Amino acid sequence: MNGVFCLMIAQKNIEKLKGRVTIDSVHGRGSRFTLRIPLTLAIMEAMVIRIGESKFAVPLLAVKESFRPDSTNISNTMDGLEVVRVREDVLPIYRLHELFGREPGSQTLEDGILIIIENREKQVCFFADEIVGQQQAVIKGLSSYIGKVQGITGCMILGDGEIGLIIDIEGIVEMAQVTNSKILV
Repeated sequence: MNGVFCLMIAQKNIEKLKGRVTIDSVHGRGSRFTLRIPLTLAIMEAMVIRIGESKFAVPLLAVKESFRPDSTNISNTMDGLEVVRVREDVLPIYRLHELFGREPGSQTLEDGILIIIENREKQVCFFADEIVGQQQAVIKGLSSYIGKVQGITGCMILGDGEIGLIIDIEGIVEMAQVTNSKILV
């Protein structure tokens, strides 16, 4: 079998698992193949955050830092996107309560917390009410009767026995960049 045919078979099999294959090529330099396979049952380190009355988990590997912003470092672009200056970088801010359709505990950025997330070598900031803590958790994918929920990759049992939804970093970033729709969870 040739390489292209094998790649097509692998891609179809990964897509059956609700995964994704992306290929980035630069002529004369090479190609990068990224295989994203969904979690069915795994253990991960997570940062647990609160958005309104709900708790969500962010994969700790994606978290670069968190901070309370100073209003002098916050501005809006001409197209209305909120951004924050962090050292030499200007990062977009995604208000998670808007994306998840939740009533926030904090409306102003200075009253909440910004979490710098790295996704595909780019950084963005998630706005949440607070960081609840960090924990190692057993992850379970969403069952087939719930279906795929954009922006959510699975769920976990938190230290206090509550269920927390695990944020799909790539899904949230894509959704925030493409639409203004809300995820209703």
